[in-house]
Amino acid sequence: ATGRIVCVNCHLANKPVDIEVPQAVLLDIVFEAVVRIPYGMQLKQVLAYGKKGALNVGVVLILPKGFELAPPDHISPEMKEKIGNLSFQNYHPTKKNILVISPVPSKKYTDSSSFPRPC
Repeated sequence: ATGRIVCVNCHLANKPVDIEVPQAVLLDIVFEAVVRIPYGMQLKQVLAYGKKGALNVGVVLILPKGFELAPPDHISPEMKEKIGNLSFQNYHPTKKNILVISPVPSKKYTDSSSFPRPC
């Protein structure tokens, strides 16, 4: 797969990614998607105060039309625990199938940046 890694404050980049999603989904079913971004752990970024630091990674996930982020009351406690404090939002109010998943510290997600699964 080809993905676009996005940090609007710094850069836009294309990078091959791996994504795991169900082959089929029934109506009103919450599912997990796992995005893996292969990158070198030695990569650094310039931090707000000018020093080099660990790389942050984020994802713009484009789902098929008709799919959207599950409402909080549909997400199980187990899935909420996996997601933790990860931030999700719609790219645009009229494009609910496009999700922006917040930049996270690469050190926290060392499994080639395996994000907790968006719903």
